[in-house]
Amino acid sequence: MFDTTFKLMLRRLGLLLVLYTLLRLLFLIFNYPEFAEAGAGQMLFAFAHGLRFDLAAILAINGLFILLSLLPAGKTLHPGYQRVLKWVFILGNAPFIALAMVDVEFFKFIGRRTSNELLSITGDITDQLVQLLGYYWYLALGFLLLLVGLAKAFPKAPALPAPAGKVWVRSLRLLLVAGFVVLGIRGGLQLKPLRPNHAFILEPAALGHLTLNSPFTFIKGIGKTALEEKHYFNSDKELLAALQFNPQKYTKPNGSPVKENVVIIILESFAAEYVGALNTGQGYTPFLDSLASEGIMFRHAFANGRKSIESLSSILAGVPSLMPEPFITSPYLSNNLYGLGTLLQQAGYQTAMFHGAANGSMGFNNFASRAGVQEYFGLDEYPDALRKQDFDGQWGIFDEPYLQYVSRELTEFQQPFMATLFTLSSHQPYTIPAKYKGRFQKGELEIHESIGYSDHALRQFFKSASQQPWYENTLFILTADHTQKSINPAYQNELGHFRVPLLLFHPGKDFQSINESKVAQHADIPATVVDYLNLATDKLLPFGHSLLDTASMGRAVFFNGSAYVLVQPEVVTELKQDDQLSFYTFPDLAPAASPAPQAGQLLKAQVQYFRNGMVGNRLYFWNE
Repeated sequence: MFDTTFKLMLRRLGLLLVLYTLLRLLFLIFNYPEFAEAGAGQMLFAFAHGLRFDLAAILAINGLFILLSLLPAGKTLHPGYQRVLKWVFILGNAPFIALAMVDVEFFKFIGRRTSNELLSITGDITDQLVQLLGYYWYLALGFLLLLVGLAKAFPKAPALPAPAGKVWVRSLRLLLVAGFVVLGIRGGLQLKPLRPNHAFILEPAALGHLTLNSPFTFIKGIGKTALEEKHYFNSDKELLAALQFNPQKYTKPNGSPVKENVVIIILESFAAEYVGALNTGQGYTPFLDSLASEGIMFRHAFANGRKSIESLSSILAGVPSLMPEPFITSPYLSNNLYGLGTLLQQAGYQTAMFHGAANGSMGFNNFASRAGVQEYFGLDEYPDALRKQDFDGQWGIFDEPYLQYVSRELTEFQQPFMATLFTLSSHQPYTIPAKYKGRFQKGELEIHESIGYSDHALRQFFKSASQQPWYENTLFILTADHTQKSINPAYQNELGHFRVPLLLFHPGKDFQSINESKVAQHADIPATVVDYLNLATDKLLPFGHSLLDTASMGRAVFFNGSAYVLVQPEVVTELKQDDQLSFYTFPDLAPAASPAPQAGQLLKAQVQYFRNGMVGNRLYFWNE
């Protein structure tokens, strides 16, 4: 059994184990702040534990190579056949090595190892491939060097191979190896096959991301769209009680509807870390800071996801991103859904969304329609005469001219209207117009200068909008889609990764009665708009609550890739995928002195409601 052919195959697979360890080391170096609180011993254990996941991925990827290496018949050590094996080995592993290299930087954006979300944005990646390669050239170079190194280190067959064994012996060996391969991919003899959540056994929990490898999480994510139902509560009545949710809360408004406009502005990558109003004046957003002094900026606001594609479902429909796959690209998008656009259409509103990128980018146009937004204004709708001069060369229209265009378009709308505006200039590669080079603070991160430019564009938008007839009659809600790269240690933690600005501003209204210290989230926006406009509806989901409710101190919920997290002013609750609860202080994340059973029940109720509602298409079961 242990002849030259078999030993050669083991050496080649062993080479991959060494390579995966090297990739894990690169991942650690590029993302060290995420794991800085762990000790050297904990990191070494993460590397050792990671070998289990490395082996599973390598065996899954190299099944064909193993089969061809151990064919029961033929001269498998023949030089010509060995050349074929080498190409199978290199070409079969190359895409996954590339994936691991991409994740070295992509992890900074999504906060977890890549799963099948890459399949949902393939079109955007293809469209921007040239600029991405130009910007992340060092990843492309690293990938090529690793590939060349792998080819050169590929163990060669001996010049004078020993005679091949008997066919029946080789056949039996292949069957035995196949059994071990299945066992290795499964991760052992335990009851459940190896899953990504099995990596999160260390403290701090972030080490689970270091333990994992991107090929493993990607393979595990393919086709895994179905959620497993949870049954913490035995009946819908018990579930609603645990959720502390009354579906009828807004069915009988106190008085007539308020016929005012609503403009929701989603600022690309404006992490709370960059906003001066949230950091004692230290930031890159002077105009947003000035607006905060006139409205209400919530000091503890959270995105319900880590990617642009995850933000829209929370903001426009109150659906947080509580599963590995974005709701927009999941099969559950066809479920019954009552978006904010639908609710406002029923109240006689004209509804629209503006995004200066190519139509179809991130599936925003399709989801906007799904959420009841009547009109979508993308790159295709931007005036032809201005498109070339205002194009940023990468994604779409620069923020300043695009926001001026939006201001003009809104003036043509019939009031009342609801408009959603998504900016883009503060997206990688952080391009700003040549005439503004050197005007805004460079800061310590590449994104900081583009944040300054986008803030300037926002200032110009409000300057022109303030001259329009609709301005004084408009509620503005400003937030960011997600966080971005961090330089401030105060934000380099589980909560900091999700902290974004969230601001309510009205030219003629005072929101000072609202407590700015309450916890806020994207999913609160639909309920806040309904409450402000005094609309009658029973189509709001239980994840969000009106920010105008002075009796509540708020809460936020998100999924960090390995656990569900519920943020409340008095406690942070974590529900892991093995159903174990942990409790921490807010906002320090120190272990809580005592359990918070009510918070644990609330989080379990939200998880059950989300999962079972998605699987059974029963998000609005009280209307059945």
